[in-house]
Amino acid sequence: MRVLVTGGSSLIGKHLLQSKPEDIILESTWYTNPVPGLQMLHLDVSNKSQLAYVFERTKPDVVIHCAAVGSVDYTESHFTETRQVNVLGTENVLKASQDAKALFVYISTNAVFDGSSPPYDETHHRQPVNRYGSIKREAENLVMDSRNWLIIRPFMLYGYPYQGGRGNWFTAILSLLSGGETAKLVNDTYWQPSLALDVAQAIWRLIELQVEGVYHVASDDRMSLYQFGLKVAEVWGYDPALIQPIKSSNLKGIALRPVDSTFKLDKIHELGIKLRGVKEGLQTLK
Repeated sequence: MRVLVTGGSSLIGKHLLQSKPEDIILESTWYTNPVPGLQMLHLDVSNKSQLAYVFERTKPDVVIHCAAVGSVDYTESHFTETRQVNVLGTENVLKASQDAKALFVYISTNAVFDGSSPPYDETHHRQPVNRYGSIKREAENLVMDSRNWLIIRPFMLYGYPYQGGRGNWFTAILSLLSGGETAKLVNDTYWQPSLALDVAQAIWRLIELQVEGVYHVASDDRMSLYQFGLKVAEVWGYDPALIQPIKSSNLKGIALRPVDSTFKLDKIHELGIKLRGVKEGLQTLK
């Protein structure tokens, strides 16, 4: 099976490559972060001629579309730019995948939910509270109106990115702690921190099972960022006093977050897919 991963230099792209089954022939692309030592194709998803070249060269049976602007706060002040990539770019890759008769796997987000009535299953009404979530819902709608698709909604991916790659809450907290600095973390919104490697392995398993539709992929652990920070401090042996709780209302100039958009995970559990808990995931990274 030939698989094309767009956004291969992203956190999830890295771990899709690292966990690739042996029988998969994988090609991946990068746009802003080339990875030294890895042969990836350069791709701007808004450039249809580049897309045509990449698809002609790779001839994929499956396309895993990870390429996106991933910052919720950046999107609030750069709506048009983000929509160009996350909606119009997705539409371009989707059209190329349809023409190639390839399965289209779209990496979405928990941000399509408003956080008022958790836990959310895959069929729950989507009502985003920020611009990023609205853009991802619009892209989901494009995918759902097509054929031969799989939507993955992960939740707060953490792990080590490629050098120069975009960080995540884990790397930000660890950086502060290792420098003896205080990490002030919100304690009134809830997440399901998920090891990027486990999410990648779950995606490969869903592809292997030849399922379609929407799947929530996350760990079972529901916690605030403050609680996540305490887990990082515990596993790495740092002083937990460096982790300090704050209210989300104290944060100015950032996008509104859903209070609790945690997932129901029955659908993947019924397939035998279960991700590691946060403490075990952090211990794996250490």
